[in-house]
Amino acid sequence: MLCLCLVRFLKNAPLWAACALVGACPVVAWAPAGAQDVRPRMLGVDQVRIGMKGYGLSVFRGTEPERFDVEVVGVLHNFRPQQDLILIKTMHERLTVAHTVAGMSGSPVYLDGKLVGAYAYGWQFGAEPIAGVTPIKNMLQDMARPVPPELLRPLPGPKRPPGASAGGQAFLGPAGGYDLRGHAKQVADRAMAGRQPPSGTALAPALTPVSLGGLSDRSARLAAELLSPLGLETLQAGGGSGKVDPAAPARYVDGGAIGVQFVRGDISSMGLGTVTHIEGDRLVAFGHPMQQAGVSALPTAVAKVHWILASQQRSFKIGEGVRPLGTLVNDLSSSIVVDQRVQAPTFPLVVNIEGVPGAPKKRWQMEVTHDRFMSPSFVAVAMGNAIETTLSERRDTTWRSKTRIVVKNYGPVEVEDFGVAVGGTPGADELVRARAVRAVGQVLNNPWEFAQIESVDMTMSVEFGRHLYSVRGATLLDETLEPGRPARVRVTLSQFEGRDEARVIEVPLPKSLAGKEVDIDLVPGWSEQPDLPSPNSLAELLANLPRATYAPDVLLATYRLPELGVMFRGQVASRLPPSALDALRPQHESVAPEAINTTVRVPFPLGRFVEGKDRVRVTVRNVLR
Repeated sequence: MLCLCLVRFLKNAPLWAACALVGACPVVAWAPAGAQDVRPRMLGVDQVRIGMKGYGLSVFRGTEPERFDVEVVGVLHNFRPQQDLILIKTMHERLTVAHTVAGMSGSPVYLDGKLVGAYAYGWQFGAEPIAGVTPIKNMLQDMARPVPPELLRPLPGPKRPPGASAGGQAFLGPAGGYDLRGHAKQVADRAMAGRQPPSGTALAPALTPVSLGGLSDRSARLAAELLSPLGLETLQAGGGSGKVDPAAPARYVDGGAIGVQFVRGDISSMGLGTVTHIEGDRLVAFGHPMQQAGVSALPTAVAKVHWILASQQRSFKIGEGVRPLGTLVNDLSSSIVVDQRVQAPTFPLVVNIEGVPGAPKKRWQMEVTHDRFMSPSFVAVAMGNAIETTLSERRDTTWRSKTRIVVKNYGPVEVEDFGVAVGGTPGADELVRARAVRAVGQVLNNPWEFAQIESVDMTMSVEFGRHLYSVRGATLLDETLEPGRPARVRVTLSQFEGRDEARVIEVPLPKSLAGKEVDIDLVPGWSEQPDLPSPNSLAELLANLPRATYAPDVLLATYRLPELGVMFRGQVASRLPPSALDALRPQHESVAPEAINTTVRVPFPLGRFVEGKDRVRVTVRNVLR
């Protein structure tokens, strides 16, 4: 006897689970105002038998789904926690050649005219078109999971997801200590833990192909380096400009292609998969997690498939987004959940290139997803791509960038980067460590509040040649000093294809160093961080950003003082006597000043990027002699 289950919006009622377990009753659920969709008949795993035949739906070319025949070859019980896996053999002229296809993840599979689940898993290097099907029951449970109501406001509501929207991608580290490579490793570890195949098998999710567009070879390698460990298989095959194709479908359909867009515009990156089932304005797709990031806010788009490229290792679909529509709101163990009414937060990224006469393109404009990991990743990729593509040659380059980041309710903050690129393009390590990249990562991963970036504008000035100084050596002009006299140091600076230069600098030394030997280190400004108080709010973090390092064209003379200092409540005090430290230590609370060694840093501007380091030791006479 058929039953009708009405599931209230954002309510995970017990009746839902009962209906999903039965799997054969039409259900009206997740309906938008004034509309109701009837759920098709469904088949539970316990009703599946070896030899059953049916069909699947997927886009093989264009935007219209096509049927492909399937036959059940077995069922893997407890494949994942509380999830079985149905094994099918697929029959289609392209699948006979391509076997398991990345990008078909989510293709709905029907047995006896009933929806049983989504094409989602396959064996690498498989010689037969055998795939694993995620049961629809598990995907419907994902659809029923609640997401924060702020994320579900219909358009044109505020583009403001809750702070938890990117929780699965959060960087775990000290505030102000953001590191993109460390973040990539953390996200990859979480993603792989959630996607680990059963022990003793080579079965794995049909990887999500991520199409990259508008990227140079080196920039594409950096994108692959950051994304591939997450189970996102990158390929240079376009991704869509973000503009609407007038011929594109206005809505998603079961079996239609869907893209998750990380960046769109002059460069693009899009994960491609297939829609499994739509109810009202909500849908489930993929049949496996993309990153298993939980509640998310990533832009999605109706996608178009150009071709299925067969490969002995893993075949994949080549496609691009043709109509931005909706948002990935949940990324769970059995599916991704998309809401078509929600507009994902993004921010414009503009990169201007100066100093290259005749360059065919000097202004790059992109729209980047507002995500704790993807945003800083694609800021790094965009920087390198704009320089390499604009120069279009392998000449040594000296570059400087000034980046203006506007944070909602806080206004703009500006940071500066500087470097020398041998061969024309900054190396990957240089890009991921750029202050602009770290600043975006710090803002989005701050632990105090949701921070919305409204725009990122970057101007990169380029000069051909290696305009830098290397510290070749340093010599003290006076090995012994009277207390209070400055140390005079002759610094020898070498230039690439140029003569050495000598600069004499005077490093002031306080009288308190009388009777001591003092080591003076000469280091590049970019390698040192000033003594800044640990931020306790987003406002304090933003105030620290422009002061996070010294200018890259500065040579620093640094030395230690015997007196200690403290950082406390946004302030730094140095050269304090022990009695002052005792006085500052509170008696009735655990939050105490942070003691620091007092380091003196004296900057000497040189006008060029500086690399290398050296040390000299000076003796200060004892004042009692």
